[in-house]
Amino acid sequence: MDAARILGPNNRAILKNFAPWLSEEENRQYSEKKEALYRRACKSKPEILHLVRGTEAFLTYLQRNGIPFALASASIKSNIDFYFETFGLDRWFDRELVVYDDGTYPNKGAMHMEAARRLNVDITDCLLVEDSPSSIAFAKSNGAGCIVAIGDSAPVQMLMDAGADHYIADFSEFDCAWLQF
Repeated sequence: MDAARILGPNNRAILKNFAPWLSEEENRQYSEKKEALYRRACKSKPEILHLVRGTEAFLTYLQRNGIPFALASASIKSNIDFYFETFGLDRWFDRELVVYDDGTYPNKGAMHMEAARRLNVDITDCLLVEDSPSSIAFAKSNGAGCIVAIGDSAPVQMLMDAGADHYIADFSEFDCAWLQF
């Protein structure tokens, strides 16, 4: 199975790739079970449970400079709640602007478009930070103004080939000049 089918899509798509015979209800139940295991694994290793290096400074910079931003995640609501509780994301994010996998979005690209709509900006005026080839490809096909690939969930070249304009290992490497694309 190629990485693009499991790195970035929402659980519904991932589970359909692995078990296409599941009903919608079974898919939802397995998604919840999968994510409960994920959260339990996270909690079992508190020493490694933290935001990506540079995240707090980056989000604070955006906030202080009046740059609108939103979170669009392929995670389900229970994970979003976990992230808000664990990392205190309400310091930066308005929950009303958070786009997550609530079952209404066919893919991450639709989530990008919804986040731009909620911010009342055109996607061409958005800089998106993404960590998966499929999400980067959706951002590119939607016409995102600038795409920054982050992390090591996929090889750097795969992220760049998917359409990223820049690559950073973590937010400490983010160049704020990119916000002027």
